[in-house]
Amino acid sequence: MGIFKPKIPSPPKDEELERQMKERREEEEAEKKRKAEEDKERKWRKSEGMIGSRSLFSRAGGKGFYYEGKEQ
Repeated sequence: MGIFKPKIPSPPKDEELERQMKERREEEEAEKKRKAEEDKERKWRKSEGMIGSRSLFSRAGGKGFYYEGKEQ
């Protein structure tokens, strides 16, 4: 009868794959954190009038002399 079947052993863990997945997750978290910081900085600069269509540092048509911290 099929009541008492042996348990199938789980596959062995691949340590290299686990390490790669962990590194990738850490990189994605760091990228997400960096992106959040950039968005926060951009929002602050927009609120201060440093960037945007009505900024004092830009010209009509978006050809201003001030691009994301670089003077041209």
